[in-house]
Amino acid sequence: MNTLKSLAILGTIAFLTACGGGGSSTESTEAPKEEAKAAETVVVSDSISLEIEANDQMQFNKEELKVTEGQVVTLTLKHTGKMPKEAMGHNWVLLASGTEVATFGTAAVSAPDNGYIPQDMADKVIANTKVIGGGEEVTITFEAPKAGYYKFLCSFPGHWGVMQGDFVVSPK
Repeated sequence: MNTLKSLAILGTIAFLTACGGGGSSTESTEAPKEEAKAAETVVVSDSISLEIEANDQMQFNKEELKVTEGQVVTLTLKHTGKMPKEAMGHNWVLLASGTEVATFGTAAVSAPDNGYIPQDMADKVIANTKVIGGGEEVTITFEAPKAGYYKFLCSFPGHWGVMQGDFVVSPK
């Protein structure tokens, strides 16, 4: 019995010793201050490349795009579907702040010869692509407007109601 008690006590001592016993340590778990500063630094590039896809189900693959004011934005619209542009065309239109999406979208129906950009509302458009069909892509470049929230949409007839999103421009 004494041997059993001795083994139990030795086992307990070995276990406690292996666990560290709460002695002081000189090791630090904090990151060096230089590394912390590097993580806080945010570099804003003068340009940004964005890609957005549209499909035959009348959907963009992104509901929000983010840039910084003044950035040169290169945006590529890819139509991942198969249908021709006459049946399921897509474009990408960035509207000026305060422009009503429904008003613009409704007026766009009457502007097929202008890529579904109504002539009398051209001043409400910051940037836009041409209309493309399945398997096609188009790239445009423009300067991001001042900081704020803007709307983008597909102005092909009947699409603006479901194909729209937010274009968020952060201050420099």
